[in-house]
Amino acid sequence: MTKSIRRGTLTTLALLGAATLVLSACTARGGDAPSSDGAGKDTTPIVVGVSWPQSGPAGSVAPGLTGLETYIEETNEAGGVNGHPIELVTADDAYDPARLVENQRKFVEKDGAILVVNFGGISIAGRDYLKQKGVAGVSLAANSPLGDVENYPLQRAFWPDVAWEGELQAQWIAEQNPNAVVGYVGFNNDLSESQLAGLAAGGIVPAEQALVAPGTSDLSAQVSQFQAAGVDTLVVNIGAPTVGALLGYIHQIGWKPTLMLGSTTSDFTAAINQAGPEAVEGAYAFKWYMDPSDPRFADDERYLAYADAMTAQGHEAGIGDSLAISGYGMGAAIVGALKQAETLDSEGFAAAWDSLSGLENPLTLPGISFDSGPFGRIVFQFELNRFDGASWQPEADIVDVRELGIVK
Repeated sequence: MTKSIRRGTLTTLALLGAATLVLSACTARGGDAPSSDGAGKDTTPIVVGVSWPQSGPAGSVAPGLTGLETYIEETNEAGGVNGHPIELVTADDAYDPARLVENQRKFVEKDGAILVVNFGGISIAGRDYLKQKGVAGVSLAANSPLGDVENYPLQRAFWPDVAWEGELQAQWIAEQNPNAVVGYVGFNNDLSESQLAGLAAGGIVPAEQALVAPGTSDLSAQVSQFQAAGVDTLVVNIGAPTVGALLGYIHQIGWKPTLMLGSTTSDFTAAINQAGPEAVEGAYAFKWYMDPSDPRFADDERYLAYADAMTAQGHEAGIGDSLAISGYGMGAAIVGALKQAETLDSEGFAAAWDSLSGLENPLTLPGISFDSGPFGRIVFQFELNRFDGASWQPEADIVDVRELGIVK
């Protein structure tokens, strides 16, 4: 009798243990028991950790987090992802790689995040940890190393690879002015390395380069070097406050090179409002997303919906910031992948991200959509624009870098 009772007890314990393991495996939080809505439906939160610069040398990018938060809150108010609310856990990394890694550790080990979102190139420092833990990561940044999905199979990137944009720029410069003397201004990190590699792939090696730290505002000495070298075409891909200060100074001294600005640094907030429209008039940029401060989009339904959402969440002061709408668009892409995911875990998210096709997004220019492709990216289309003194206007048809052979 004693043996019989013991056998039954062990069997019961084994069954309970197995059930616990099954429940644990099914939860989106990787360990917590699923919650229920009272009707038996699993409503476990999907935890997403966000390490973002909210202070320090890149503190000006903080509005990107506001946009992301707005889209996630909108999603939760509409019922979440198939009944699962998204729990957004955020932390300031001050653009410090060590702080970013520590933030990621907390997201994964304490909060149970299935996805970690970062802003820029310093997310490279956190890839090894996320890989070790088997947790997916999405970076906003355009740095080429963030497309290394072979070595980091759960790492994805939102903005298109800046090397592709560099090659597009090189092709255009060669067509417009085969004898151009090109100068380049960018950050002293692998973002510039990536773009310079793209320019070189298109046959352009700048005669002069100015690679400076984030936050630099005075490039007068570098401008003098460009002029002395006979630079007549200047490629600029650097954020605030540098881009505005640079363009303002160039206009002030009366220098008139052909200006090619980066897609993500040619916006009103960073460039035009700081330098003045007259300093940017005539500049070119290969664009792919709407600038919320550009009057060209004042009546666009997607812009109006974005502005309404930001206002509803109390963020109306940031509506015109291009990084805010970029964060909003990234939120839409993340939610789009989660809604298509077969499993609400890191692997399920990455697989869904890689299966996006023709996904419309509130961020993109009319005629541009998101499609999964090589290197874990989802943006492959650009439209050449020229600033007419009031707005960015199309100069040519939308091109796809895959069709041009830039991305193979």
